[in-house]
Amino acid sequence: MAEAFLNVVLENLNNLIQKELGLLQGVNKEMGKLSSTLSTICAVLEDAEEKQYKDKAIENWLLKLRDASYELDDILDEFSMEAPQLGSKDKRSKWTKKVQASFMSYFHPMNFIFRYKTANRMKEVFDRLDGIANERMKFHLHEIVEDRHIKVRERRQTGPIITQPQVYGREEDKEKIVDFLVGKAIDFEEVSIYPIVGLGGMGKTTLAQFVFNDKRVTEHFQLKIWICVFDDFDVKRLMREIIESGNGKACDALEMDPLQRNLQEMLKNKRFLVVLDDVWNDDQEEWDKLKYVLSCGSRGSSIVVTTRLQKVASIMGTTQMHHLSTISEDDCWLLFKQRAFGNMNEERPNLVKIGKKIVKKCGGVPLAAKSLGGLMRFKREENEWLYVMESEIWNLPQDENSILPALKLSYFHLPLELRQCFVFCAIFPKDHKIKKDHLIYLWMANGFISSKGDMEVEKIGNEICNELYWRSFFQDVEEDKFGTIQNFKMHDLVHDLAQFIVKDEYRYAEADGSINMSRRVRHVTCNYTSKPTCITPCGLDYVEFLRTFLILRNHKLDFNALKLPSHWNFRSIRAFDSTFFELTSISPLIKKAKHLRYLSLSNTRIKRLPNSILSLKNLQTLDLSFCSALKKLPKHLSSLTNLRHLNIKGCYSLSHMPPNIRQLTCLKTLTCFIVSKRSGCHLDELQGLDLGGYLEIRNLEKVGRPMDAKRANLARKRNLKELHLSWKSRGRNGKVESQKDFEKILEALEPPPGLTILKITDYKGRSFPNWLGSAVLVNLVHITLLNCKNCLKLPNLKKLPSLKSLGICGMDFVQFLDNESCDGELVVGFMSLESLYIGALPNLERLSREEGRDMFPFLSRIHIHDCPKLSLPCLPSVRQLQVI
Repeated sequence: MAEAFLNVVLENLNNLIQKELGLLQGVNKEMGKLSSTLSTICAVLEDAEEKQYKDKAIENWLLKLRDASYELDDILDEFSMEAPQLGSKDKRSKWTKKVQASFMSYFHPMNFIFRYKTANRMKEVFDRLDGIANERMKFHLHEIVEDRHIKVRERRQTGPIITQPQVYGREEDKEKIVDFLVGKAIDFEEVSIYPIVGLGGMGKTTLAQFVFNDKRVTEHFQLKIWICVFDDFDVKRLMREIIESGNGKACDALEMDPLQRNLQEMLKNKRFLVVLDDVWNDDQEEWDKLKYVLSCGSRGSSIVVTTRLQKVASIMGTTQMHHLSTISEDDCWLLFKQRAFGNMNEERPNLVKIGKKIVKKCGGVPLAAKSLGGLMRFKREENEWLYVMESEIWNLPQDENSILPALKLSYFHLPLELRQCFVFCAIFPKDHKIKKDHLIYLWMANGFISSKGDMEVEKIGNEICNELYWRSFFQDVEEDKFGTIQNFKMHDLVHDLAQFIVKDEYRYAEADGSINMSRRVRHVTCNYTSKPTCITPCGLDYVEFLRTFLILRNHKLDFNALKLPSHWNFRSIRAFDSTFFELTSISPLIKKAKHLRYLSLSNTRIKRLPNSILSLKNLQTLDLSFCSALKKLPKHLSSLTNLRHLNIKGCYSLSHMPPNIRQLTCLKTLTCFIVSKRSGCHLDELQGLDLGGYLEIRNLEKVGRPMDAKRANLARKRNLKELHLSWKSRGRNGKVESQKDFEKILEALEPPPGLTILKITDYKGRSFPNWLGSAVLVNLVHITLLNCKNCLKLPNLKKLPSLKSLGICGMDFVQFLDNESCDGELVVGFMSLESLYIGALPNLERLSREEGRDMFPFLSRIHIHDCPKLSLPCLPSVRQLQVI
């Protein structure tokens, strides 16, 4: 993991050198030396990372390197913040010549002090890193670790022979695959490719062996071939091995042409089965080179692929991928018992009881059951079994066939950027539902990801989440209606892997008791399951360089607000999350947290933010969602120019926005904008902001002219997915505020074509705009029209191709959902609608003025309340009808 973080630091350092900020501050020479030293260390880090598990001296060397890297990262971060500001301290510089400005800036007292302190700190860290770089020589670390990969490949060689006495929990999987191979595969015109996907240690190879040796498979195929691929997807090597396996003799051909001809000659007119075991290659072109050579057998020929990577299965497979799930706890126990007790006729009841608790650590992963069972094979004392039961799996002895070394292969196959992002997930408890956006913002705050060219950092974070899912690091994925990942979990053993890699650097802790916390801890989550007496558990108070502090709390617990300890050191903190946790003040945090980039006070009773928050110049994410008592935001919030995500959804006590939001040019998320007639709070403040996700615009009755609404430029905000437009239902003294141009203003608020959810509340116009119901909104899935009392009829919604859910409520004059006349033509519409909610429509008579057989063909759920005149047509697709 040191390799991943050090590369982040090196990239930051080189960016500063490239911008010549070091030259401005007189520390360019030191920066150059640091860059060279870090590059030297980075070259051997992969070798060190892999050797540390067997060499304590290398492990300690990496710990010293990590400590120095974190300190250097703090220095560089402060430098990138302060240097540009100090460079412009002399206000007269813009009126003088460039040379004079540079000269005056260089000798400015504040600049001189900062430059002096920075140079000293850099020299100190440079000396430490220089010593660390020299120390590496005694470990004989190598820049290239190809020899190690060859040894791993040799050790992981597999064959078709089943190497265990009995296979547990895979009979159903085997039957499904065999049925396909000897049955459905015959329907494929070309060779069928059946991918088996699963976490490392799940038993993919064993299952493939189980299938390969099945009598029905042996009788069905004329030729069966088994190839262990691993990470060397060399097409010529694979063709040669297939030929040698099929012919039973060595293949002398070395070049592509004779290999292709020999292979096709061998497979021609034969129904063959090829198993490609343990595939890691995700290069489509390399796979195609092999695939099309193999497309020469007779009908029904098949290839079975085993892989840990869903991405590989997606590229290679011609059938739906076969996800290998965990086996039952009973099957895990049988596998564990087979290894732990061997052929013993008698099992000691006390050990059986403990053993069944040990099996719970396996999480249904067969290799874990086998390795833990093997560990217990020669242990017969109860205290030895209790030790294993009470220990974390990463603290137990590991050999090359244990579960963590098997999972480490997946980790070391990750690109460096993904390694850092993956292990960060150790900060969450096991079985925790991780919110994707929350995780991405935390990665951003810690500097693990950054923008690349035109690709925004959030987009990169999203791709990393997808990649980790495709590589089987995430599971139990929850997607929205459009197939976008929202939440996910980690398998317990994958969490164990992350914890094994990060050691004491990341900690999840129950906050109710004393915790033994290493001074090296950088990222902490505290879980409060009972009423707390202090915000930090014993053991955390004097941690020096905390970077992430997250609070998990049972929101049903009620307690008085707590005070942040005055002695708590926030000097290095990047992310602070106190969701559902009441604090008396956040000023002690802000006072010292110049590096803070992520701050969440969501679901707390905070009433206002201190003005000192404006000192957080690096702040990227400010989450105040559902702070129902929040009445005011700092007036000069627009000075936080690095702010990217401002979440004030559910802050209903907030009456107005701070002025000049348009100056937050980095802003990507603004969940609510409250229109006001104050200067700098008009709707056109949104004009230049590239907002995405969810946006609610409140108090639209205060928009002065349609042109002001047009300047909000909603139609150009292509990343906007959910839009809520609302007017106040009543003004002061219960009177509706006057406004002449209701319809024109709503017409000017046309959303972008990519919008998926639209809600309009308390609209005062008599008709809806032309764009609502327009074919331009092809992605609109959900529409809610609420309390639009003056509207005479609904817009033409029936032709929206993606509309699945429709809610109409509180309209006094509406008679039909679809008011159009068909003039004798066939009536069709609402072709995708599945759910309909209608209520408080006193004059609604029918769903459509002219009802036809092709209306609402997929409507399955209807909820109706307070629609006394409504009569429903025959709707055979409806499965759920609720009338109140």
